[in-house]
Amino acid sequence: MQRGLCQLTSGVASALAAAGLVVLLPSGVRADDGARPSVDLSRIHETAGVFTAPLDDGTTATLTLDPALQKSARLLLAQARPREGAITLIHARTGRLLAFAETGKGVLTSSRQPAASVFKLVTTTALLEQRVVSPSTEVCIAGGTHRIERRHLEPPRAGRVICSPFGLALGHSRNAAYAQLATAHLSRDELADTARRFGFNQALPFDAKVPLGTLSIPYGDLDFARTAAGFSGSTLSPLGAAQLAFSVAAGGRRMRVRIVARTDDFEAPEGREMLGRVTDEWTATRLAKMMEVTVREGTSAEAFNDSTGRPYLPHMSVAGKTGTLQPRPDSPTASWFTGFAPSKKSEVVVSVLLVNGGTWRRKANEVARDMLRAYFHQQGRRGVSDPFAAPATMARADR
Repeated sequence: MQRGLCQLTSGVASALAAAGLVVLLPSGVRADDGARPSVDLSRIHETAGVFTAPLDDGTTATLTLDPALQKSARLLLAQARPREGAITLIHARTGRLLAFAETGKGVLTSSRQPAASVFKLVTTTALLEQRVVSPSTEVCIAGGTHRIERRHLEPPRAGRVICSPFGLALGHSRNAAYAQLATAHLSRDELADTARRFGFNQALPFDAKVPLGTLSIPYGDLDFARTAAGFSGSTLSPLGAAQLAFSVAAGGRRMRVRIVARTDDFEAPEGREMLGRVTDEWTATRLAKMMEVTVREGTSAEAFNDSTGRPYLPHMSVAGKTGTLQPRPDSPTASWFTGFAPSKKSEVVVSVLLVNGGTWRRKANEVARDMLRAYFHQQGRRGVSDPFAAPATMARADR
């Protein structure tokens, strides 16, 4: 399932990009054959709208960050006032990082927060790949909103039963549907293999040492179901969450993300760099459609539409996945959103992590919405307002 070509020079890559082609690279191989040093993300400096950072060989790199979008990301995090939080924005057509902001030390470069329901992207991929479950498969559930119990591992026999196509389960984050289907159709090894292809327990294909996330899959059926639904066993980094969505947006390909634009002896390719396949295009296309449900009618519909039902990002479909998890009663709550827009021929991939206590000022999907608004307003997209000139309704203070 993996493809590769010989190493391409940046000149050839630029020519391919101009022709609308993707730069194909051997799986796991850097575009510069592994020779590039790692950038120090803790020492980013801006001078006259140009961002630079030192490399571990003592030289300096010019970065891909966009000054206006970087400012927007920092302002949005300041408004949200989380205990810690992060925003990443990737240009989907080149893999270049446009914004990379955090509050709290090491949030961007670690995977210490639970993946929560964002992990359902992995489980959905694994289920669709089996070809015994499709978006039209009807699933009946009862309960499971806040926890997975043994009764959720099989179709319900009593209670308030809801039956709907599996295609709606991701967007509405129906935990019991995932517990039931994973129990019936997935093995531990199949879920682990899908997660490995996405990049769990590995470093990101990036210009700095950043993990995608961690995964530990238990053997017991109940604990396995809880892991498949995102309740336990997995963590994510903010850039790792973006990488999951980027792979879906890219039709199932695993793409390199760049923050180094150039150094004294290197210039990043202009086109996207494919490192291999996460899944086949059939699965990725259906997964993207399921992610559209999140924003159209699911867990982010309220955030992406105003009180009259008008979308903040008109004339385009947005694909996304939310995740919210408080691991223990005395711990803070992680709020996630990762996605891409437009959902077809995507321009940008966004991820947001907010870690909050009992009081919330913003939710991750609201911040992600406004980061997308900032980008598309800057691009002059019709009907998209400046999030700072026309702020959306703030979230309630409670959860």
